Amino acid sequence: MKKLLACLFLALSLPGYSQSPQTPPSDETTAAITTLREGLIDSFNKGDIDKLLTYLDPDAVVTWQNGEICKGPDEVKAFYQRMMTGDNRIVREVKAAPEVTGRHVYGDWGVSWGNLHDHFVLMDGRDLQMNSTFTATIAKRGDRWLVVAFHTSVNAFDNPVMSLAIHKTGMWIGIAGAVAGLLLGLLIGCRKKHA
Repeated sequence: MKKLLACLFLALSLPGYSQSPQTPPSDETTAAITTLREGLIDSFNKGDIDKLLTYLDPDAVVTWQNGEICKGPDEVKAFYQRMMTGDNRIVREVKAAPEVTGRHVYGDWGVSWGNLHDHFVLMDGRDLQMNSTFTATIAKRGDRWLVVAFHTSVNAFDNPVMSLAIHKTGMWIGIAGAVAGLLLGLLIGCRKKHA
């Protein structure tokens, strides 16, 4: 039993030794990452999808708030067009003011995370302040830093879409209750009249 516990402890502790330690990024690296971040924000807020795609690695993986996963710039562009510019689009307008709350840089790759402070206006007029969180993995490719993975999500238990669904469900339950109460009242009234 002691050998099993020792082996388990060793197996769980080895991955920590294989990771390269976080080193403070150089001024050049910090400037390059800032250029990447500002380019992404500017092109996204302007709706310039072609410019935005230039900041993605060819093998980038993006996971959106709806759980959909896109692999590579072509799938990201198709998602954007379907959701925000196509004939049957869902989103009329979206803005974001990303706030990076933390970052680790490990040589030629890094991870940033924070809040998107994103705001959506849907085609049906609904106005949603999402406040999605994000994690972005970036890597140096040649002389540029690019996004290799981006994941964004919302609080599954407290978000504007959930609030709308609860409100709509409550409204329909209220209407159904009122109709059932009215029918029950009519039925009782008719029985008393005929009794």
